[in-house]
Amino acid sequence: MADSSPGGGEHLKLLTRLKNWKGGTEEPNHLILVSFSTLGMTEEEDKQLRKKTDESYERCRERRAAEVYRLTSTDTALLMKLNDYNQMEWTSELKVDLIRVIQQNFPEYFSQIDQSRMLRIINLQGRIGNAIKFLETFDDRAKEAGVGTGETRPLRESDIQVVRDGMRKMGKKAFTDNFIRSQATVLITPGKAPMPVMREYFISVEMIRQHILTNVDFRGAGLVFQHLTRSLDQMLIECFDEVNPDRAKASLNLNVETVFTHSFQNLLEKGGKALSSLVLEFRAENILQNWDQFQTASELITSHGGTIAIDAIIPESLGVMDLPRLGAKLAKVFWRPGTENSLPEYKETIQSLQQRGTVLVLARVDDELAIKTGHACGITMFQGFLIDDMVR
Repeated sequence: MADSSPGGGEHLKLLTRLKNWKGGTEEPNHLILVSFSTLGMTEEEDKQLRKKTDESYERCRERRAAEVYRLTSTDTALLMKLNDYNQMEWTSELKVDLIRVIQQNFPEYFSQIDQSRMLRIINLQGRIGNAIKFLETFDDRAKEAGVGTGETRPLRESDIQVVRDGMRKMGKKAFTDNFIRSQATVLITPGKAPMPVMREYFISVEMIRQHILTNVDFRGAGLVFQHLTRSLDQMLIECFDEVNPDRAKASLNLNVETVFTHSFQNLLEKGGKALSSLVLEFRAENILQNWDQFQTASELITSHGGTIAIDAIIPESLGVMDLPRLGAKLAKVFWRPGTENSLPEYKETIQSLQQRGTVLVLARVDDELAIKTGHACGITMFQGFLIDDMVR
């Protein structure tokens, strides 16, 4: 096929196809996006995976007359015609097929599968605009996922010090301006204008890759990448006065280990309820890996006025995790393909959580259907690309 780098021939070809889509009865009516970028495989492993998944895509061609587009070395798009009766069956079949490929050929990556990012389905009927917008911003999304081009080398422990040295040389203000980004968490009540509640601040890993570690491939970095994220946590805290000098309501997504660093201790020593305007977010998987440490960290944070949030929750786990018992005043549920069907099943659970003091935020929202579904389930807090566009 043609150039498959981000923004290459196949990407532009698909974008043109969507812009010329007429919605006729014989045209494909679903866009399926398959991505393995979050697995963090090496370039050679990506090539091997593509060969294995080619068989799945070829079956889609033969059985569903699918049009297949290679977007990057890790991302593939399919256009096909589906109906209400076979969509769920086919989706389940493809999902199982792809997971089986990972389990049988790359078992060490099995636990890293994020199904919400691996498989995304967009019904073009009534949502063609969402599909076009997704493809128009695909370059940036692919870069954020770590899809790079050119000669690279693996991430090394020494690179972490390179980033720290970079911050020291340019100063906190310049580092903040160039590398720290934010995303709004917004209250959207039916019939009322969206109202920003707080901002989540984070260091853009992609900007670090582009401007400091320019020849470094973060994929397949494993523990080294985890060490890098913990170091970025500390740099974010050290720059927090630059990014939020007025101490407006804000959230920081941290590793549990970061709470026990000197940088966090310095934040606490600012006096009084030093964390009173801060929400500290921890990913569910990080909490489970460091359970005892999280309990200690949670006590420390709440004693200084901070708020605990649990990040990266999938809808199906809402009935499994006892969020109030974890001390979570806020919990982020990821919007992903099929959530419009699964989330309403947990409406009573959502109401119970809210009654027990946990506010739910529907995150990764890039589709108006997410807002409608959230409202139907009693959720009024949202975050994501679409939400940012609404409050700009």
